[in-house]
Amino acid sequence: MTETSAGLGSSGAPKRGPGRPRAQPLEDQRRQVLDAARAVFAHNGFHGATIEAVARGAEMPRPTVYEIFGGKDELFAAVVDDAAERVVRRLSASFTESQDYSLEDFVRHNFAAVFDLFEQDRDAVTVLLRAEQGDVDRPTTAPAAVRTRVLYEISEFTRSRWEALGVDIGSAAEIMALMFFRMAEGLAIRQADDPGWDREAFIELLTEFTLGGIGRLWEQSQHVLVAAGRRAPHRGSG
Repeated sequence: MTETSAGLGSSGAPKRGPGRPRAQPLEDQRRQVLDAARAVFAHNGFHGATIEAVARGAEMPRPTVYEIFGGKDELFAAVVDDAAERVVRRLSASFTESQDYSLEDFVRHNFAAVFDLFEQDRDAVTVLLRAEQGDVDRPTTAPAAVRTRVLYEISEFTRSRWEALGVDIGSAAEIMALMFFRMAEGLAIRQADDPGWDREAFIELLTEFTLGGIGRLWEQSQHVLVAAGRRAPHRGSG
């Protein structure tokens, strides 16, 4: 008997019998299961996770989990989508609240937000990283969608700042956004995995490295930035 079929009839998820009221609203139950499942998948991976463990964590009967989500594949997909929304919501809020900051304060604030994310919502990040690294048999587009949305916001801010200085950097804004986010992500993972690393020193390093690079580009190498933003026209096979 598989995780998908355990406790189910031949028609799939069990139907709620007449006269059986829910102990709590469906949306509350769904949230309770998602929160429990996020921890189970983060700590055990897709293949090590079980509906039984999720049900225990959610403090509800296993058939209820099946009734709401259908099976482990569907539950994992819902957890990944939910984790993606959590990550985007947190980082977008950070970008929005700091959009009028000075460049230095903006850079420092948003590097700190990445570290906060890894420290305070580690299970959501772990689920996304597991999905991105092929922990599941069925691919999911959610991790890539998260990166696309976050990088878009960073690149738009980067582009607008350079345009205010009279420099059209074109697609280089996307490249710089990718560089900034990958640096922050890499150090945030290292610090979260080993709290012995100095978080504030990492954030300061990222901030100074970024500001130094931007300053050099502005003062000496604008042509490098502009060149990086040019893309050759696509050449067809014919």
